[in-house]
Amino acid sequence: MKPSVLVVGGGVMGAASTYWLTQMGRSVVLLDRCDIPNIGGSSGDHLRVFQLTHGKDAFYTDLAAKSIPLWLGLNDEAGEKLLHQNGMIELALKEGGFEDQSYQVLKEMNFRAERMGKPEVRRHHPMLNSRSFQFAVFHHDGGMIWGMRTVSALVHLAQRKGAKVRPLTEVTAVLQDKDGIRGVRDSHGKLWQAENYLFTAGPWTGQLLKRYKLPLKVTKQEQLYVMPPSNRGRYRPEHFPVFAVRGAGIYGFPIHIHGYMKLGTYVVGPPGFADSVSSTKTPPQFEKKCRSFLQKYIPDLGGFSETEGKVCCSATTPDGDFIVDRLPDAPNGFVAAGFSTTGMKFAPLIGKTMAELIVGGRSEINLHRFRLHRFKR
Repeated sequence: MKPSVLVVGGGVMGAASTYWLTQMGRSVVLLDRCDIPNIGGSSGDHLRVFQLTHGKDAFYTDLAAKSIPLWLGLNDEAGEKLLHQNGMIELALKEGGFEDQSYQVLKEMNFRAERMGKPEVRRHHPMLNSRSFQFAVFHHDGGMIWGMRTVSALVHLAQRKGAKVRPLTEVTAVLQDKDGIRGVRDSHGKLWQAENYLFTAGPWTGQLLKRYKLPLKVTKQEQLYVMPPSNRGRYRPEHFPVFAVRGAGIYGFPIHIHGYMKLGTYVVGPPGFADSVSSTKTPPQFEKKCRSFLQKYIPDLGGFSETEGKVCCSATTPDGDFIVDRLPDAPNGFVAAGFSTTGMKFAPLIGKTMAELIVGGRSEINLHRFRLHRFKR
């Protein structure tokens, strides 16, 4: 008997969609080309940022706000803190920019947020070099998401509801006719069929759906894990928030895994896919950039000597908005892609939205900005 939905791609969006589809009583098969979670995919890391700050773009702040109760419900159901709201501080290099715009939106939407002057930053976070920035914005609802743990938890909860999960199953062909999608074929020649098909394969989505020419730019995003050379206690999550200096292109996390902190970049990385070898190696230039950043903004950490590199894949659209839609000539085909490395914060909401689209044909959130037809314009 055919399942209700075949989900291709077992990253956080595929896992969240599978979870919500099973919550709505649908039978689901989830396929992924690699292990689940996949360390080389967009969801393949320990932590991702949860932030409400999106400059003056209140639409994304609202989406993040709608995601919070879904995350907290998932925390309860999974029995672990997948979203850890230890706060986020963003250091502003000038007045009137992204941080000021974010602060205004947060206040208008009645979120707990503080615009902190240098004395206040020194009082609460003396490890930050107050000479290196103009002011800071702190919001209490921000924090960090345990990425691969979240994928595992969502898949486990979906399996308890009857979902069938098949890792190491690479889909190589999508079979279509005038009525829509009639199946997908894997690398061993096996045909997989369902009533509906959802493609959430992250950076590999464009390859799967070649006929639609999705404008997805695949890049390798560099990250670096560093161990504080001293004063490690002050950098634990209960004392130190997630931090970012958008003007310098860097964000980071408190100590969270084996004594290490993580630094990542907002800058779009070089094109290409990360493989099992390159996914653990970052170029010396990136380490140098991170060291310079820490020496300037968190001098305590600038003398680090113990490091580990990490590279993950990311897929981004030209306008930076996601793709969440039904395929134009396939009424039983759906796609969710283009989440870059910032989409994980919305995962429970996107998963619920895809399930609503497949089950009922419409979603609670406005998907206008995420429709495929915008690229034709």
